[in-house]
Amino acid sequence: MRMKTILKPRTLGLFWGLLLLCSPVRADPIKPHFPTDVTMNKDAGRGNWLIVKLRSESGEELPFMVDTGCPRTILDKSLETQLGKRLGSMTIWTLGGKQETFIYAVPKFYWGSTQVMTGSSILVCDLKKMIAHAGEPIKGILGMDCLKNYCIQLDFEAGKMSFLDPNCAKTAELGKAFPLEFSEDGEDADTGIQPFIQRAGLLGGTCTNSIIDTGSNIDGDAERSVIKRHASGSYSGGFVQHVKHFLAIEGVVNRAVELPACVWEGNTYTNLIIGKAPSDSPSWIGLRFLARHLVTFDFPNGMMYLKQTSIGPILGK
Repeated sequence: MRMKTILKPRTLGLFWGLLLLCSPVRADPIKPHFPTDVTMNKDAGRGNWLIVKLRSESGEELPFMVDTGCPRTILDKSLETQLGKRLGSMTIWTLGGKQETFIYAVPKFYWGSTQVMTGSSILVCDLKKMIAHAGEPIKGILGMDCLKNYCIQLDFEAGKMSFLDPNCAKTAELGKAFPLEFSEDGEDADTGIQPFIQRAGLLGGTCTNSIIDTGSNIDGDAERSVIKRHASGSYSGGFVQHVKHFLAIEGVVNRAVELPACVWEGNTYTNLIIGKAPSDSPSWIGLRFLARHLVTFDFPNGMMYLKQTSIGPILGK
């Protein structure tokens, strides 16, 4: 089952309804200090989100979800009393519908002894439904206003997130290169950006842009007509499974469909979970698919690298 973060007009009851792809813009990062490696949760990409722990100024360790599909960094309302004066408010779409969200100046958080870089403000809303799905008390979401400053490598086999020097990365060893473009939501650059590649989705289709979204824990989204073509003849098992598969394709019982295989960018992948994207939406590539690779997000230089490590979904630990 797929879970999502905030602010997306997505399938499966997902959040954020504010994305509008416009002309590509480049991130304008500030050169960061490089934190040490960070341990990720053992079930990241194995049905759960990618979660890391940040340290507050008081020394408390706080679990944060890493979400490239979320333009802004968000805190749970349980931390609101620690944030000082409220700067404003805005309305966003969440799992439960519209929700008023409050704006604050960014507090200090740390990876080890290195301060985390974010935008100039932060959002606060109720993340209790995400907490229920994650299995631990998520205290925030690290969005692209933070992540755009870093060259991040995700090693799902080793269970760690590393920070590389974008000026010294050995790109020939990182796998296939994908130039990243960035969609900007609104006129204010601090509103946040979302990364996409100029490639069709995992199953092809007419859309030639694919959002890269670590906040989606399925393999990705595709147009309904494309899913139907790939699902043709893919029934297996007995009569009950056949009926469930058919109803899932039609969107009656589930908005995600299990597919046996696909070929994307010359590589074969098996046992995929694909959601149905709205007809006017770009395709999305999610964490379950990314976790089949050593992933390097070089956001300062606008590049993503994928080195395939598994044909099928990675197994739980």
